[in-house]
Amino acid sequence: MTNVPEHFPLPAFVNWPIFPFEGDFRVREYKELQPHDRPRTGEPGGGPCETCRAGDDAYIWVDERWRVKAPQRVPAVPMQLFLETRVHLDLDDMDAQLAAELGTLVVRLDHAIQTVGGIGRVHVSRWGDGGSHFHMWFYGRPHGAQQMLGFCLPMWSMILPPTPDDVWRQNLVIVAGTLARSGGTAMLTR
Repeated sequence: MTNVPEHFPLPAFVNWPIFPFEGDFRVREYKELQPHDRPRTGEPGGGPCETCRAGDDAYIWVDERWRVKAPQRVPAVPMQLFLETRVHLDLDDMDAQLAAELGTLVVRLDHAIQTVGGIGRVHVSRWGDGGSHFHMWFYGRPHGAQQMLGFCLPMWSMILPPTPDDVWRQNLVIVAGTLARSGGTAMLTR
């Protein structure tokens, strides 16, 4: 990148009430663009694709083309899930049928996460820089959690104490069962 200033000004959001940090900040030095992106898992030069190696027992819900799993670490939100394709592909590899199913599943997952109760909004994110196997993030923001609004939700989710294990598991059972009522199989039933 040419004409990059030596020091960037801080963005306004560091002063927003939703931003989880306070104190003195500075913007990191911006590194020069590289000729290639670093390889992701599941790509040549990257590590193996753990999603392809995982069995259905690692998921809370599955069907012929999609799977939904919970993160390994219990977050500080009532629900966080990953929607993944069963076959190894990325978003830009989807055909029209799979893309249409994705749209339907986004809505189904939003509804299923809302059935947990106490959810203010369901946040949906897709970054894809770590793994090449398609995955989309879903966060259930607690109702009334004013500091968890917007893009700061994932940060707060990693900072605050985790959801109690018994509540977390029950929430997963609710979401898996709700998804299964419209098709697929709930892999977690109690």
